[in-house]
Amino acid sequence: MGKTTKLAALATTVLLASTVTHAKTELNSVDLTGFTKLDAKASFIHGENLITDSQYALPTEADLETSVEKRAEAMGVVMVTRNGDQYESKMSVEDLKIFEDAIAAVEKNLPASKLFYSPGYTPLYDPIVAAPGGELDQTDGVVGADGRTRVYTTTSNPYKNIGRISLGCTGTLVGPRHVLTAGHCVSDGRGNWYSSLDFSAGQNGSSRPWGQTSWSNAYTVSQWHNNRDSRYDYGMIILSSAPHGGYGSYANYSGGTHTVTGYPGDKPYGTMWTMSGSTWSDSYKIYYSLDTAGGQSGSGIRDTGNTVRGIHAYGYGSYNGGTRITSTVYSNISSWINAN
Repeated sequence: MGKTTKLAALATTVLLASTVTHAKTELNSVDLTGFTKLDAKASFIHGENLITDSQYALPTEADLETSVEKRAEAMGVVMVTRNGDQYESKMSVEDLKIFEDAIAAVEKNLPASKLFYSPGYTPLYDPIVAAPGGELDQTDGVVGADGRTRVYTTTSNPYKNIGRISLGCTGTLVGPRHVLTAGHCVSDGRGNWYSSLDFSAGQNGSSRPWGQTSWSNAYTVSQWHNNRDSRYDYGMIILSSAPHGGYGSYANYSGGTHTVTGYPGDKPYGTMWTMSGSTWSDSYKIYYSLDTAGGQSGSGIRDTGNTVRGIHAYGYGSYNGGTRITSTVYSNISSWINAN
């Protein structure tokens, strides 16, 4: 296939990804197109409540400069199944250039913040199953006076799509079984995976309104999994079934006021807390003075319409931040959903 044909095909894929309808609510076979199975079984880190610190160094100017080779490496994806099978998908420099040309072509006619958007879904009826139980987590990271407030209505929108990951993180349903979270909530960034990735949607203290849903497989990008590069700290957990069938929307970051909602370890166990405020960004990250703590890693950074525009991951002392959803991040998220 010639470059022009590939570019047109890829541009079409990008456009279609922004209007995809998520229909897979039960576990089916995973689409492994483009993936190679690795010989080695996964190295798992077992245990719950392991994410106790989200403090990372601020990026330097050098961090923000990336060659095409580095960008191609960063688009590589790794996936693990619950039984420890590992798969890898790499992107060549040539394919990355075609992909970036496709992105530029569609953005020229419509801003990325408008084009790359996947809507959420709210079912007319949500069965609620009482299932008490839970875990305790971790550490403090408040900026000044604590401005967070507790969420008690965890079974209403948008909070029903937010849940606690057994590892000690937060995630957001952006598809019926698809939990968007931080990369360091699925992998330690040194080639090892976490095994405690079950998800409790809308958890409220010891109450788990939809029970605890087991996970089947998880994704992150190679640049996080193997190199602990905080610019690419995002991942996704695929659940074995849909907790309640609903999910939230996600899209490219476009500035403005945002909200971070999750399960901080400095509050009573399993309770959901939230705070809103202004944000700013660089090419890879979103920053804010919103209060967060260990346990909130993986929380969606939601705009005023409750669309997830980034993934909370870090504390820098005087302010906090997370991974920005760019066109390339959006593309990976959409492909993971479509494959499951």
